[in-house]
Amino acid sequence: MDARPALDPRRTGVGQYAANIVRHLPGAAPDDEIVAWYLDVRGVVRRGPRFAVAPNLVERATRLPTRLFQPVSWRLGLPRVEWLAGRFDALLATNFLPPPTRLEGVVPVVHDLAFDLFPETAPHVDETWHSRFASWLVRAPRVIVPSKATRDDLVRLHDVDPGKVDVVHHGADAHAFHPATEGLVAEVRDRHGIEGPYVLFLGGLEPRKNLEALVRAFGQADVDVTLVIAGGKVRWIPEAEEAVDRAIEEMPSGPRSRIVRTGYVGGREKRALLSGAQALAYPSLYEGFGLPVLEAFAASVPVLTSNISSLPEVAGDAALLVDPHDPSAIAKGLEQLCGDEDLRRVLVAAGMARVTSFTWERCARQTLDTLHGAAGASG
Repeated sequence: MDARPALDPRRTGVGQYAANIVRHLPGAAPDDEIVAWYLDVRGVVRRGPRFAVAPNLVERATRLPTRLFQPVSWRLGLPRVEWLAGRFDALLATNFLPPPTRLEGVVPVVHDLAFDLFPETAPHVDETWHSRFASWLVRAPRVIVPSKATRDDLVRLHDVDPGKVDVVHHGADAHAFHPATEGLVAEVRDRHGIEGPYVLFLGGLEPRKNLEALVRAFGQADVDVTLVIAGGKVRWIPEAEEAVDRAIEEMPSGPRSRIVRTGYVGGREKRALLSGAQALAYPSLYEGFGLPVLEAFAASVPVLTSNISSLPEVAGDAALLVDPHDPSAIAKGLEQLCGDEDLRRVLVAAGMARVTSFTWERCARQTLDTLHGAAGASG
């Protein structure tokens, strides 16, 4: 498997997925040898194992920096991953496109179709990327997507055989997001200057997350809470952060004073912020899956999210669904959640039941089935 996204120091959804697959796939495949390949200038010998999780997991670290490997491999199609990690029966390409290879049995993971549906949010995706993506959709024996909604988008927008597209839902590490202690919640609150009850947004600052609409809705809503925006700018569209800040600056002074921007938060802080939140507000315009929804369910936090893309598929009847294109609908949803304690209790109970259906163990087993199928199809 391509384990590079799992080592991103500021992991977002793809990185979280890769890290959890590295962690759980070996246990699902005790009779297989799983190789985790990644880039590390110091190498696995000098640094030591990065994923010491199972005896059947082998690490192969290529001692090249990303800033050198990425442009060279992209331009020349070299070095091939089989030279670096050894030959394989199947390769899990965890981040859309695989590293260069001539071997078969490659399974791309297509996390979403944002680059098609919201091209302005993916300026790094050029014609060459699109061409290679289309080529791999034809060449790969199997393709993994995280939701039925993403499968429908992929089949509608690309020339791909629907029969070889497998829906494998992501999971949630319920233990990792079990409510944090009051002491940790207070510590993180103090660090970011969060007072009183608050509604939390989690995610990168990019246009499809719909943060400007959320900010406007918060300004309209008759709620006595703080809006905490936990997320940093994304590398490929840093100007989106400025758009969010402008939306905040344009608000009346009252609600503007009740908005807190924390920047990017790691696992420990994210758990504490979720644990202390009155609700999660996630009115995204488009998601391939929507991990923050499951993370909130695991943390016993009620959720407001969108009624489009994959989010109803993930949330089921355990969240309050709103039209993300309508700030007044988002505002009304915030008022309902913040003003109705009984509704919050119902949604918390439904969310805790819902999250048990999404586990990384199940994701790993289904991924293994796809990989075995790809290995058989490629001979």
